[in-house]
Amino acid sequence: MERHTDKTEPDFGKYEKRLLILLLFSAIPNAFSALQFLSTHYTPNYYCSEGEGEIQIVKNNASLTDLRNQSFVQAGSNESDWNANACLLRNSSFGAVNGSQKSEACKKFHFEGKLHTVISEFEMVCDKAWLKPMLTSFYMVGKMIGAMLGGFVSDRYGRRFGFLLFTVLQFVLSLVTRFATNIPMYGVFLTMAGVCSIANFEITVVIGSEMMSIKRRGLAFLCCEMGFSIGYMILALLTYLFVSWRWFLIFTGLFGVLYIPYYWLIDETPTWLLATGQRERAKEVLMKIAKYNGQECNSAASLSLIEAKLSQKEASATIWSTFAQMKTECYLIARLIVVLFSWCIASLTYYTITLNNDNWSGNRYINIFIGSLTEFFSSFLYYFGVTQLGRQKSYMGFMIFSSVAVASAPFLAKWNGIYAMVASMLAKLTVNVAYNVLYPYNNELFPTNIRTTVLAFSSAASRIGSMIAPFVIFAGESGDTMAPSIGMAVMIFASALSYLFLPETKNAKLPQTLEEAKNLNRASTTYTGESKDI
Repeated sequence: MERHTDKTEPDFGKYEKRLLILLLFSAIPNAFSALQFLSTHYTPNYYCSEGEGEIQIVKNNASLTDLRNQSFVQAGSNESDWNANACLLRNSSFGAVNGSQKSEACKKFHFEGKLHTVISEFEMVCDKAWLKPMLTSFYMVGKMIGAMLGGFVSDRYGRRFGFLLFTVLQFVLSLVTRFATNIPMYGVFLTMAGVCSIANFEITVVIGSEMMSIKRRGLAFLCCEMGFSIGYMILALLTYLFVSWRWFLIFTGLFGVLYIPYYWLIDETPTWLLATGQRERAKEVLMKIAKYNGQECNSAASLSLIEAKLSQKEASATIWSTFAQMKTECYLIARLIVVLFSWCIASLTYYTITLNNDNWSGNRYINIFIGSLTEFFSSFLYYFGVTQLGRQKSYMGFMIFSSVAVASAPFLAKWNGIYAMVASMLAKLTVNVAYNVLYPYNNELFPTNIRTTVLAFSSAASRIGSMIAPFVIFAGESGDTMAPSIGMAVMIFASALSYLFLPETKNAKLPQTLEEAKNLNRASTTYTGESKDI
C-alpha cells in the first residue's frame, strides 16, 4: 500500500511537545489502580489463633506431648520445616501420645508482621481464599463495563469530556474504596473503581492518536506507556512505604489533586469535532494550536489544513450509522473478531504473569520493581517495533516469542526456579510489547466515529482475559501449572497467526470514514489530504 507523505506537514511545535508531557503524566496513576492488588491483596504469613493455651508455630522437631492441651497450626509460609496445616485447628488433648488427633477448620487467624492488607483484615485465607481471585475478577468486570461506557461517552460527548470525567471518578473511587468495612462493600466499591480506571487511559490514547501527526502517533502512545511504567515503579515504593491498604488508597486518591490543571490544558480533538459536524469549534481549536506554536493564524498552511478537513462529506456520520454500514462488510467484521480475540489473549497473559508477583522467590518489593523495569523497557521495544517493523509484524513476532517463553516456564521450573522466573519475565516483556501495539493499531483500523467505541469493545474483550487470570494464578498455587501454561501458549500462538489477515497501517493516514477503513486492505490505495491527523 502506498503511504501518504506530505512535505507540508506542520512542525512538531510547542503544543505537540506539551501534549506529549501531559499524556505521559496522565498515565502514571493508571498503574496505581490497575496493579493495586500487588499491594492491597498481599497475603502475609499467618497461623491459626483459636484454641485454649498458648498459640504456637510448630516446627518439625516439636514434641506433640509437650504441646498437650494446646491448639497449634503451621504458619502460611513456604518454610519447609513447618509441618502442620495453617487452615486446621488441631487439639492435642485427644490421644496425642498415640498419634491420634482431632482437627477442625480454623476460623480465626493471626497474621505476622505489620502489614495490614485486605487479605489480613478480612481473613481471606483457607476456606475463604477463593474470595481473593473473585474480588480481582470483580474489578476486571468493572473495567469491562468502564471500557464500553468510556468508549460511548467519548464518541458521544467528546474526548475531552470523557477524559476529565473518568479521571476525576478514578481518584474519587480510590478514596471511597478506602471506607469499605466488609467484603461485600469492598467488592462493590472495587467494581465501581474498575469502571473508572480504564476509560481515561483509553481516551488518552485516542487523544494522542488524533492530535499527533502520522509519524508521531507511535511516539504519543510511547509517552502513555512510559507514564504507566513510571507509575508501576512508584507503586513499588508505595507498597514499601504504606503498610496499611487504606492509607495506600488514600494517597492514590489524593494524588488526583495534581491533575486539576488538566481542565484548562486538555483541548477537544478537532478530529472528533469534525466527525460530529462541529466545524466552527474545530477551526477554533486549530487556530489555538497554531497560535500556541507561534504560527500565523491566517497562514496558508493552517487554512489549507482546516479547509481540507472541513470539506470531508462523510465527517458527520453517526456512531450507529457507521456500525450499521459496517455490518454489511464481512471483512471488517472479521477484522473486529481478530482484534477482540487478540486483546483477550494479550490481557490474560499479561495479568497472569504480573499479578503472580507474590509467588515469585525473593523480596516482593524488588520483584515489583523488576516487573516495572520490564514494563519500562518494553515501551522502547514497542516504539522500535511500530516504527521499524510495523504494527502487524511487531504483534506477531513478540507474541510468538511470548508463546515460547510461556510454554517453556513450567519445564524450566522443574530444572531450576530461577530459569523459570527469567522465562516468565521474558514472556511479560514480549507480551507487554504486543499489548502496547494493540492500542495504536486498533485506532488505525477503524474510522473516527467509532474509534473509541471499537477500542472500548476491544478493552472489554481484554477484561475477559483479565477476569480469568486470577483463577489461573489460584489454580497454579494449588496444582500443576503445566496444563494452563501449555494452553495459554497455544492461544498466544493462534492470536499471532490471526494477524496475517490484518493490513499493515504503518505511516497510513487515520481512516476518517468507513470507506477509508476498507481501503486499508488495498495495496493500490493512495490517501490524499494532509498528513496531520487531527
